[in-house]
Amino acid sequence: MISLPVKTRLTLWLSLIRTRLTLWLMVILAVGMLAFVLTTLLAAQTIVQNNTEERLRQSVTSLADALAQEPTANFALVRNQLDAFSTPEIYLQYQSQQGTPIASSRNMGRLILPLSQLRPAIAADRVFSTTFENRPFLLYGRSVLIRGQVQGYVLAARITSESDSELTLLFRLMYLGVFVTLTLTALLVWLLVRQMLRPLERLADSASRITIASDHALRLHAEERPDEINRLAQTINAMLNSLEDAYRHVQNVNDLQRRFLADVSHELRTPLTIMLSSLDLMKKERGGDPEFQANALENIHAEAERMARLVTRLLMLARTDASMPFAREPLLISDIIGEAYRQGCPANRTIRMECQGLESLEDAVVSGNADYLKQVLLIVLENACKYTPDDGKVTIRGKMRGQHLTITIADTGIGIEQADLPRLFKRFYRAPNARYQPGMGLGLSIAKGIIEQHSGTISVESTPGQGSHFIITLPLLNAEHGAFADTLV
Repeated sequence: MISLPVKTRLTLWLSLIRTRLTLWLMVILAVGMLAFVLTTLLAAQTIVQNNTEERLRQSVTSLADALAQEPTANFALVRNQLDAFSTPEIYLQYQSQQGTPIASSRNMGRLILPLSQLRPAIAADRVFSTTFENRPFLLYGRSVLIRGQVQGYVLAARITSESDSELTLLFRLMYLGVFVTLTLTALLVWLLVRQMLRPLERLADSASRITIASDHALRLHAEERPDEINRLAQTINAMLNSLEDAYRHVQNVNDLQRRFLADVSHELRTPLTIMLSSLDLMKKERGGDPEFQANALENIHAEAERMARLVTRLLMLARTDASMPFAREPLLISDIIGEAYRQGCPANRTIRMECQGLESLEDAVVSGNADYLKQVLLIVLENACKYTPDDGKVTIRGKMRGQHLTITIADTGIGIEQADLPRLFKRFYRAPNARYQPGMGLGLSIAKGIIEQHSGTISVESTPGQGSHFIITLPLLNAEHGAFADTLV
């Protein structure tokens, strides 16, 4: 096992989510607790000081009132009263007007309170804070009035260090409590966050295994709890499903492209071979046989036309794949059907062609591209003628259906098995009984793409051995009012 440097391990440890979350929680908790402790201590200090001052006032006031009631009080009586009102924390002393101690509480010993410093505070009736004999004191005094004359002063003192020591002890205890609380809380938060983040670690391990295995069928294990981590796992699984579908689609596209290139190479190689052979023979003959030369030129012309049709379909296939927009205009569908019909089947075939019901489409107008729609009809007619034996029949029928028109191209050819119908319009697909004829299986796929771009549909009905019916449906352009729409682009 590789041992990492301490600095690196510390960096990795600090980069963990649970570490950062625990530290942030501790910082927030520490700031809150410290603010609470400081506020509590300040409040406690204020309360203690106010209580101390109030006790000094009460002791001095009560003693001054008691002495004022006994004008002939002797030393022993005054001493007893001072001891009665004093406490272990409060020192009392009775002084003359000149500041000479008359009597003191027993806890004072030989201490003499500074009346001279206290006179302004006595006049203002406030507690005075001072330091004498190297100790901090709170002092409060009040004059003793007998028959309106000042007979002396009752003075009270309390050492403030005693109350400060109590606050210091409380302060230390609270700080110790804060430290212990933060330590225990940090440990509990660390363990809790670690336990809560365990599912994330399992997700990371599962994702790592998927990456290492390169198996697109593997998925993350989602817990049954409807929490955020479970939703994350489900989202990642959905993303993996999408990636798997995309990967399969790319693989299919790559396979189709390879097949497409092979088929295109085969389809182009055949006419090119024929054309080159004819040209070589013509070169050898040097015009000595006019009939042979005419036949060779005719073969070259036929093969050139075949290559031109192939290239045209390949361009259409590329455009339909890219969903490229094309210019639209109002079109009389009967004119397009007439042009396709006139091209008909190859001249070397003895196939009858008929048109039925086209008079109902004389005023039918659609919005679209004439070249594209003509190519659709030529593709379907070419297939019908290709798979219809000689002396067979190909029929074009037209019909109006509400806001749509229907063009049906029927033949008496070999037909199509029912199992092959759902896949007939897929690219490169050719039914098993049709593979004896040359072709790439692109025509119907192109036709379907063009018709769908014209907001129409194309379907097929077929019976093996009896023929097929290809049904093209297109929406009419403003058929209800019989008016042309504006040209669409």
